[in-house]
Formats: sequence, C-alpha cells, structure tokens
Amino acid sequence: MKGSARYPLIVFVLVIITQAIGSWLENDSGGFVSRRPPIELAPDGGPEILPPRVLDPVADIEVGPKRNSVGTAFAIRDDGVWLTARHVVDGCDKVGIVVGDRRAVAANRVEINQRADMAILWTRGSSPAMAISRTPLRENQAGYHFGFPGSQPGQATSTLIGRLRARSVGRYHMTEPAIAWAETARVPDTDRLGGISGGPAVNSRGEIIGVTFAGSERRGRIFTTAPQSMDQLLDAAKIRPNGRPSASLNLGGPTAENFVEYGNALRRQLTVAQVICRVFE
Repeated sequence: MKGSARYPLIVFVLVIITQAIGSWLENDSGGFVSRRPPIELAPDGGPEILPPRVLDPVADIEVGPKRNSVGTAFAIRDDGVWLTARHVVDGCDKVGIVVGDRRAVAANRVEINQRADMAILWTRGSSPAMAISRTPLRENQAGYHFGFPGSQPGQATSTLIGRLRARSVGRYHMTEPAIAWAETARVPDTDRLGGISGGPAVNSRGEIIGVTFAGSERRGRIFTTAPQSMDQLLDAAKIRPNGRPSASLNLGGPTAENFVEYGNALRRQLTVAQVICRVFE
C-alpha cells in the first residue's frame, strides 16, 4: 500500500465505471454571472462571511436517479472515518473506498445527513486524516478542491464569492446553506467536474473548509457545504476529527503554484480517495 495507509484484505473488486456523477448543477439561479472571472487567489480574503439568511440566493441542484457511479471521499480520522457527499452514496447497495488498482474496501457503515449534502463512511484500515478549519470563511479567499473529476485524478482552484441556499430536487428534496466559489483554474482541464463530488474544499493552511458537492459548468461556479452543516453532522454522529493540517504532508498548504502536486500527494497517501457506488438492479 502506498504512503502510510494500512488496509486489511480487499473485500470486493472495483467495477470500472466511466460515467460521472449526474447531479452537477446546470439550471442554477441566484444571479451569478460570467465564466471564470479574472479574480486573484487571496489566501486570507476580505470580510468574514456572515451566517446564512433566508434571503440568500437559491440554486437548484438536480439529483437524478441512483445508478452505479463514482465520487470522492476524504479522511477526517486516522482510524477509517471519511466524509463524502450525500448524493454520492445515498441509495447505494454497496459503497467502497478505492485503495489500489481495481481494488476497494467496503464501507461497513454509512450515515446520511438528511439536512445537507454530506455523509460519513466507516471502513476498516486507516489513512492520514486532514484537520478541519476553525477559521471563519472570508470573501475572496482562496479555495482548493481535490478529487476524481471524470473518474480521473484532478483538482481546481477557486475564489469565495458568498453564501447561497442549495435546493436539492429530484431523488430527494432538501434546502441547505452553502458556499459559492468562482472557479479560477482546473487541472486537467476537463469538460466537467463530475466525480469530484464529496471531495474536500481546503484553505491555504491545508485545512478542510467544506465538502464539494455541486457546480455550475455554465457559470464557472463550485458549491461547497457550509461549515456549520459539517459541524452539525459531526456533532450528531459524536465524531471528533483528529486530522492534521495538510494531513502532515511536508508541502505546507496548497498554493496556486503547487496545488497539482499537493492534490497528487493527498491521493497518493489515500487522504483523498475515490468512492464507488454499486446499485443492484
């Protein structure tokens, strides 16, 4: 096993799945305009983001029928506890974390958040965990998103725009506070980001600031869960994250210059891993 991750015997074989997650936003609302605006990455940003309000802009997130699919998860404890997006694992008959070529370990427990697009997975084995930020979000601060867009390793950078309300429609219905980011770079420059759902959004200190769960390709936006939603989920599950900034990588935090190397290092040590969902017909 690569890096410092340790796993027991593989419990099932990864089925090659080529389709991307089907719930990335294409019919958003809320007045956001322009594609990839020329905003400079600002690690510290400006004023703090205020608490969510009922008058925040609303974006509709289409949640399609569940099928075999892939997504991303990341370790928040070094004893096999992971966060991902709800729509990645909700409705799956079997969920697994990919740990090698065509190999995965089964999630022996999955807990869905009914109020936000997040879920917790438990597996046997361990991976280096990443710390969760306790620093308030700020307008125009830099964000970094890591995962498996289009089923391949990839990452994006962004700049924080502000709050919104994400309204999931389709397979299930809920409205949650969320954070909107303007995408500034993507490597590789894929047509879509589907498959990065469930991956971590990270600040310049290498700390988790949200779960990436949706985006607007047309308007160059990435949406992440609000920090308070993540806190509520972990409190309800009685989980105390024990990760470290950047999962103890010797790269420091991510930057506009090293974010590709940084993402590769997180995936190599299985801090960020691919999730597979199997649906039995």
